[in-house]
Formats: sequence, structure tokens, C-alpha cells
Amino acid sequence: MDRFPINLTSAKCELLDRILQEFKHEEYIKTERVLSIFRGNAILASEYLQLLNQLNLIILIGEVHGHPLPALIGKQSGLEIFLNEGGFMARLELKKAQEETGKSMIELQKEIFELRSQLAACRELIAKQEMAMLDMDAELKRLETGSENEDFG
Repeated sequence: MDRFPINLTSAKCELLDRILQEFKHEEYIKTERVLSIFRGNAILASEYLQLLNQLNLIILIGEVHGHPLPALIGKQSGLEIFLNEGGFMARLELKKAQEETGKSMIELQKEIFELRSQLAACRELIAKQEMAMLDMDAELKRLETGSENEDFG
């Protein structure tokens, strides 16, 4: 889903993610489960379901003219991937990061990769320095033990 709705707030993203998380390991859910998220507000629930349907994340089954909600809601094939990638909240955070930094997603991913590489190199350097310190500590103890033995001899 490359087309991220521009008017989504953090609260709206949380609600959309909550709807999608209702599916868990199910292919279909009853409308009542979504209705409970919106505390019985069928009109508001319908607006959110329509958006998810337009984004091809869900399919509305059993729509009846005059009723705001369908009988069932089915998940589309890309829904699990979308959720595994963090859902709407992750996309909102990415969008904010892009706006704040003025960088594209590819630039941000490249920067993250470079920072992770630097982190790995620093960790490797720290590990080497810790080993060198242990070696020096062992050498110091060996020398101290040797000088103590000379004092007694």
C-alpha cells in the first residue's frame, strides 16, 4: 500500500490497526467485533471499513442498502504482510520521519543500514578492546606473581 491517506492522525491509525488486528488468524470476522471498537457507532465504523476496503485490505461481504455495516468482513491477501510491516502506525511514523528529515524512504533505509553497519563495527572494536584488556590484566597478574616469587626467593 503505497498510497497512504494524508489525513490520517495517530488516533485514526490506531483504530484502523485495531480493526485489522481483529482478524489475527481468521479469514472473516463478524461486524459486531468492529462495532465494539467504535462503541456501537455504526456510521463511524462504516467510514473506517470503507477506507480499508478502498485500500484493498479488506472486503465487505453482505452489504445491504440502508444498513451502514456489512454482515461479514473478509481479509484481502495483502493484509497479513501489511500488519507484519507495522500497519498504519508504522507507515504514519515513517511518513513523519520523511517529512521531518526531508528524505525518502529509500534514503532513510540506506541511512539505517549505514548506522547499523557502524554499530556492528563499534561493537566489534569494543569486543577486541575488551579481549586486549583481559590479556593485559592476565599479563599484569603474571608479572605481579613473578615479582612476589622473587621477593621470597
